[in-house]
Amino acid sequence: MRINFTDKQNEAMDAIASEQYDFILFGGAMGGGKTFLGLSALLIMCELFPKSRWCVIRENLEKIRITTIPSFKKLSANGTLKTNPYEYTHHNGSIIMFKGENYDNDKDLDWLKGLEVNGFLFEEINECQHDTLNIAFGRAGRWECEPRPRPVILATCNPTNTWVKPLIYDRWENNTLPDRWLYIPSKITDNPHLTEAYKENLQNMPRYQYEVFVEGNWNIQLKTGGEFYKCFDLEKHIKPCSYNPALPLHISWDDNVNPYLPMAIFQIAGKTAYCIDEITGITPNNTVKQVCNEFKRRYPSHQSGLFLYGDATANKEDTKMEKGYNFYRMIMDELRDYRPSNRVLTHNPSVVMRGNFINTVLEKNFRGLTVQISPTCKKTIEDLTNVKEASDGTKNKDSVTDPATKVRYQKYGHLSDCLDYFMVSAFANEYSEYQRGGVLTLPTYGRNISKHSY
Repeated sequence: MRINFTDKQNEAMDAIASEQYDFILFGGAMGGGKTFLGLSALLIMCELFPKSRWCVIRENLEKIRITTIPSFKKLSANGTLKTNPYEYTHHNGSIIMFKGENYDNDKDLDWLKGLEVNGFLFEEINECQHDTLNIAFGRAGRWECEPRPRPVILATCNPTNTWVKPLIYDRWENNTLPDRWLYIPSKITDNPHLTEAYKENLQNMPRYQYEVFVEGNWNIQLKTGGEFYKCFDLEKHIKPCSYNPALPLHISWDDNVNPYLPMAIFQIAGKTAYCIDEITGITPNNTVKQVCNEFKRRYPSHQSGLFLYGDATANKEDTKMEKGYNFYRMIMDELRDYRPSNRVLTHNPSVVMRGNFINTVLEKNFRGLTVQISPTCKKTIEDLTNVKEASDGTKNKDSVTDPATKVRYQKYGHLSDCLDYFMVSAFANEYSEYQRGGVLTLPTYGRNISKHSY
């Protein structure tokens, strides 16, 4: 067997060889080499540990037959593969069994409870039951051979909203995975063996599938009802948006520090609002200074104007600062070289009304307005997809607790709030017309609170 491993596959093989992990999940997108990594790893274990026994599990035997076995045959292993049941015998007596979970017909998983193996590979573990993994931990390492490998469970997976996400991905994202568990994300961009023609063809996939299976985005969900931004459409509103140095930049903030301090960055051409970028200052960089520094790093030579938007409640004077200072005064001072203009409203418009306005723009291009979101603005897209509508028509911002810091915070809604503040202020005429039913009443901006003259 010969295979040219990618850098990500080598990273996974090194992790397996280190014997530091009881569980390793590899993947997170299609085309990242998940299947070949898992099957190759088992073949190497077969070679290193004569007479060892391993088990590949997938949801059912039909998926084993049409996907796993053809991939296994491509590895040209120097042993014997038999069918009915599928079982591979290596030249030194090691064995790989291929098993369908078959949960619908065996909900007690009796077939697994007596199995004695050295380890497992779960192909597309998201298709299997959590109970199956729990039982597998009790069966890995039961088979005796000499030398005897440390028990290990390998798994592959595409992004999913099943039990795998909170058990593995969310804990990885929060740095709270158990010490002996490992998640290694791998995407198409990590696989140099794929042709450019194949990658280009993937652009024909519906946007949702592309985000999940190509971009490896775990936080994009299909619409299930109750969305606040019910007219946001991945296919319609996610478009490439490049920075135009000849146009002003519009930055919108939400006065929030957990899970990050957000800044959304827009440009306007005609009546189209382009969300070209986002900055999420994660602790310890969740400060105005650090977020502004990142903005300056990304746009060091911008000279075409800068407009500031955000949560009106942050206009109040902060007693912890020098008299006369508040959230926006700090931003204006940090970005003084861009000569910013303050467009923060004196009060926040109704959540229900501004939500209806934005949904109407998204659905019907109210008064010719359109919105495009760059595919690089991942957190903004997550917000627009995941924020739910409360019973009173406002945003239902459920709070979660960070397992490491124990700080409670609202997981979604911060960057979508930035979009709200920007839309109702930058397009004040259109918003006023929508709100007043044709009677033009413009929102009032806050005064320019910088001590500098712009």
